[in-house]
Amino acid sequence: MRISTGMIYDKTTFNLSRNIERLMNVQGRMSSGRRIETPSDDPIGTHHDLNYRARLTDMAQYLSSINQGRGWMTSYDEDLGDLKDMYSSVKEIAVTMANDTYDATAREGAANEVESILEQVLQLANRDVDGRYVFSGHKTRTKPMEASANGVVYRGDRGLIDLEIDAGSRVISNLIGEEVFLKQLTVLGKESDLMAGLSGVTLVSDLNGGTGIDQAVGTFEVYDANRGVTYTIDVSGAATVADVVNTINTQIGAAGNLSVAIAQAGASLQWEPVTGTTNSVTMSTPLDNLNAGNGVDRQPGTFVIRTTDSSIMVEVDISGASTVGDVITAIENALTAQGVAGISVGLNADGNGLALRDTNAVPLGLVVEDSAPDRSTAADLGLAGYIAPEIQGRDLAPRPDFIVRDIAAQTTAADLGLTGSIRFTTVGQSIRPRVTVDTVLASLNNKAGFQFGQLKISQGDQTAIIDLGNPSLVTVGDLLEAINGSGLEITASINSGGTGIQVVPTVSNKTLIIENNDDRQTAQELGIIGSSDMLGTLMLLINGLRNDDRALAEHLIGNLDLSMDELLASRATVGARMIRMDTTQTRLEASKINLTRMQSEVEDADIVDLVNRLAREENLYQAALVAGSKIMQQSLVDFLQ
Repeated sequence: MRISTGMIYDKTTFNLSRNIERLMNVQGRMSSGRRIETPSDDPIGTHHDLNYRARLTDMAQYLSSINQGRGWMTSYDEDLGDLKDMYSSVKEIAVTMANDTYDATAREGAANEVESILEQVLQLANRDVDGRYVFSGHKTRTKPMEASANGVVYRGDRGLIDLEIDAGSRVISNLIGEEVFLKQLTVLGKESDLMAGLSGVTLVSDLNGGTGIDQAVGTFEVYDANRGVTYTIDVSGAATVADVVNTINTQIGAAGNLSVAIAQAGASLQWEPVTGTTNSVTMSTPLDNLNAGNGVDRQPGTFVIRTTDSSIMVEVDISGASTVGDVITAIENALTAQGVAGISVGLNADGNGLALRDTNAVPLGLVVEDSAPDRSTAADLGLAGYIAPEIQGRDLAPRPDFIVRDIAAQTTAADLGLTGSIRFTTVGQSIRPRVTVDTVLASLNNKAGFQFGQLKISQGDQTAIIDLGNPSLVTVGDLLEAINGSGLEITASINSGGTGIQVVPTVSNKTLIIENNDDRQTAQELGIIGSSDMLGTLMLLINGLRNDDRALAEHLIGNLDLSMDELLASRATVGARMIRMDTTQTRLEASKINLTRMQSEVEDADIVDLVNRLAREENLYQAALVAGSKIMQQSLVDFLQ
């Protein structure tokens, strides 16, 4: 193939251009310090480099978010610490005012101090950072707390500001004022006890706070110790308290000398044993029960049966006797031991005492008398006198003696509050029924009722006055309707224990305060006085201090403790978020250093290698120039040829 001069020139120029390009490429890397100038320099390295850059950019954003969040958390932590100190100071004031007596000047000073603290609390709640309210949720341009004479309303929202602090990891960076300052600390009336009394129409299922009584079998025993008789009572079918009373009295019977009734006050049944001449004795009657419970002289417990000339002298010793039957046996044994026959010993015709009868054809002419003037054994047994031919002993008037007990594992009697020993009118244990909407107001306060007056309920910027002294209010249901008809956003209902009523707000952005509106203690009697949140607590305490209501001040101490607990809980939440952000920040900064190193390994050029390559490329370029100059020394004529 013929090689023309043009071809030589083109080839030489091409090679020189390549040498210059390589030289400039190395020189460019030397000046920039980067190994990759274009993606084609290292496609795989470029891919890694772009990933590193993206990750570092994300990290920079995450670290910026963390710094922003930590700033807010630090601010919250300081605020919550200050609030805790404020409420601690208020508690000291409440404790002091509740336990001691102070004059009007001291009480006014204490009220003013609490009022000042309330203003400080509201200032913290409405604090802003760089023009943004920190407790307003998403509505950072809206002042969160609006106070009035009646209460406080939260004007923010419940929006949570969450920051992305790492890939797939977010943290909430704000606190909601409604949750911090207006959170419901307690249910007003949760522990209320209206002391519902017992009546005949009370349902058995409502007894004992609504647990009712054991009616699976529904039986228990009543043992009459004087008669040695056991009555088995079955109340399994009773639906009301009146049914229980009627069932017990019917099954014991009129001759049983024991009945049950509803106690005049409180929430109990009571046993009513019958005393007097109608009570009978049996062989089982304990001697201790005789003579209305005064018993029989058994120290030394002897008396004599003799003839007037003492030709027959029988000493009877009952010191070891415990029942009427033991006495009869002791008399019979003593007569037999002395060979005295024809004397019968038993109960008198009325069944209420002892009797001795001389059945001999010719009466023995016996007399019964105490063994000494200072003894009363025979008299106590109603036997002193002549057996001519008989002694019908007097009425020994045994005191009632019953034992009420459950059968096996049943609890029916205990559930009715009726177990135990019954010797006189005995009020049983309380079986207080639960309060229902049908409970009559007159049955409350252990059937003494309450003298209700007016309630004042304040919610946020609204107030309602409710007159509970209205005669048209007959039942607890009527009372609940009166409160629920106040127009406020509240719900009054029977509390969870079934002992009283409770009032719960249906909104969470307003304070709730319940207090008396007159000189009657209606709110206290209902057990609903107070406030359910920390701001309302301060406002109510101010009123209580100015009115010298030490009971209210003491009542609110519990709320102040709950307020401090909630502030500590909120502070703990803030601390946990700060720890999470600190941990993430430490990890991100360590990752940033590592990624930067890896990026450098991909991007940064090896300077030593570039110096060597630059020298080599420069030498090659110089050599190419020399070679080219020699090749291209032809004349124009040679080139044209």
